[in-house]
Amino acid sequence: MNKPIRHNNHILETESTKFFNNHVPNEWFVDKPEHDYGIDFIVNIVSKNNVTGLSFSVQLKSKIKNINSKTISIKLKHSTLGLFNTKLEPVMLIVYNQKDYEAYWYWYNDLNVDLTSTQKTYTFKIPKTNKLSIINWESVSNYVKDTFSIKLLVDGIKDLEFNEISNSQILAWKYYFSKDFEKAIFYFKNLLKETPDDVLVLEGLAQSQYKSFYYKEAIHNINKVIKISGNDNHYLTKACILAEDGIQNNQKGKIIKAKNLFKNFLVKNNKHFIYHYNYANSLSYLGNKQDSIKHFEICLQLNPNFEQAWKNLGSVYFNIGEHEKEINCYDNALKINPKLPQALFSKGITLSRIYNRDKEGLNLMLQVINDNETRLLEYRYGFFEIAHVYKKLDKIKESLSWINRGLDFYSNDVVYLNFKSNLLIENWVDNEWLKDEAVNFFEFRLELDKDYRSLYAILKIKQIVDENTIFSLIKENTLLFNEISLKSIKLCNICLEDSLVFLLHYDRYIVFRDNNPIHRYIDHLISELYIITSEFWDILDLVFAISYSSAIIAYARSKNPDDIANKILDVISLSADCLSILFSDSDFSKEDSISIMSHIYLEFPLLVVREFGTQVGMITGSLGITRINSEDIISEVWFNKLQENTLTVINKKLKLIKEE
Repeated sequence: MNKPIRHNNHILETESTKFFNNHVPNEWFVDKPEHDYGIDFIVNIVSKNNVTGLSFSVQLKSKIKNINSKTISIKLKHSTLGLFNTKLEPVMLIVYNQKDYEAYWYWYNDLNVDLTSTQKTYTFKIPKTNKLSIINWESVSNYVKDTFSIKLLVDGIKDLEFNEISNSQILAWKYYFSKDFEKAIFYFKNLLKETPDDVLVLEGLAQSQYKSFYYKEAIHNINKVIKISGNDNHYLTKACILAEDGIQNNQKGKIIKAKNLFKNFLVKNNKHFIYHYNYANSLSYLGNKQDSIKHFEICLQLNPNFEQAWKNLGSVYFNIGEHEKEINCYDNALKINPKLPQALFSKGITLSRIYNRDKEGLNLMLQVINDNETRLLEYRYGFFEIAHVYKKLDKIKESLSWINRGLDFYSNDVVYLNFKSNLLIENWVDNEWLKDEAVNFFEFRLELDKDYRSLYAILKIKQIVDENTIFSLIKENTLLFNEISLKSIKLCNICLEDSLVFLLHYDRYIVFRDNNPIHRYIDHLISELYIITSEFWDILDLVFAISYSSAIIAYARSKNPDDIANKILDVISLSADCLSILFSDSDFSKEDSISIMSHIYLEFPLLVVREFGTQVGMITGSLGITRINSEDIISEVWFNKLQENTLTVINKKLKLIKEE
């Protein structure tokens, strides 16, 4: 009967593990990760029976023998090195040689590896002078502290003496190193009650508050540190806080201050990659794209394995439209860290928006989330981007679901609000199930910010045709009908139900009208013989608002610039009917009536032509379209018809010429 045989590789693995464990200080403890993705052990550093929170990872390999007397080689996969590169704690590479009954070690962080290359495996040689049996574990502890100090931007970590500090301090740092910043804040604050000027505790508190997005408190405490004993690292921390606070809360002044601080670091040390990285980020946000690219490139020359720099450089290329370079940057970031969420998400957005590879882009974005949607809170418009792809894929329910999730967090954000408005307006007619949600949303938005498109949608979805109701709702939610009566609107032959289109772009029209006040036309119509009614200006304003919105809609449908001018001409020609209420008096002498008629006949068409030219210029300019020569559009036939309508309407008012 054959008995199971234990393979030599298993024996060698057990032997190497025992050798390693036997040489780790007894006070320290070793954890083995549940899943081995390149890390075999995590060694936790303990001081005076207190777990410090400091640790380092170990990759352990073993060999039966080694030919070279001076070095021993170790081969590692590209993906494994990418994992090492993402870790906060340093990684120790250890190779056990059975023949020597010895293990040899080296810090991965001290290797010079370019992870953006296409190599699948890398071979490293570890000097045999680095024997694990004689390693100085105190120097290991110091190396770990130095690494944490650099990566966490807390200068004092490297000088921490755990055997000399209190248990409360050890707890504070333990939570800090494990990234439980809220608990770290609690302990740091308690420590400051006894020693309010402890620089290291203040520094830890400021960093914890910074990592928890409490920017005001973080700035306050780092300023205290700087006042007591400010060094370069403290100023660097302040600059980082200012930059992130400025970017997150759209405060340009803070970003400028941060940029100037980062620039000062470059003057002192032009060879530190992190200085170029921080400077490049601030330049990018401030709009200086080319200089930003330059400093990202210098950063990556100094440290080609800085995946976040590759990702941020890609974002700059996105903003300037160089998308091939952008994708290449994301790919380099993902070679280093295949799970880098920012690179995955940004690449997904570009694949969908620029290359119309919607399913591929969506898969990358969803990969970032997995089962943890809260990760999307790192990206203000993450929910929006996913909803946008689902909309492109014509998956309306999924798109609506994602935009609603975004609105749960950003209920006042106009990007989210407008997306949902567009989604509902474009789809409620063909999807009966959308109507109730659409009405509820548009009523909410109308109350929230007097959104005119929401009023339009409510009127259409509810199929409100009663002019008194329409008039009341428009008057309640706009400034347009302050001086207008429904009777006057009817006198001017305006059907309110047919005129609702003006609401779709009324917000843009208001901006246009603020820059081009309607009363600038008063010189065309003013006369000593009559007083112009305020209703006339308001109803004329309504007609002009209809033409402005209709022109934008016409261009959106056809993408033909001529349709802008033609639509304005179609609508604006109706403005002659507004002359019905130009003035209230009608008891004029024949001589005065002739003077009034000739004055209006000559001037009102010129007023309309001026408005036509102004609207065409403003709309084409705002849409980035080549300006249309309005004189080429207006035909003699159209102008004569406008004059004829003007004469007809004003004659009805004055009854000067007998109508046949």
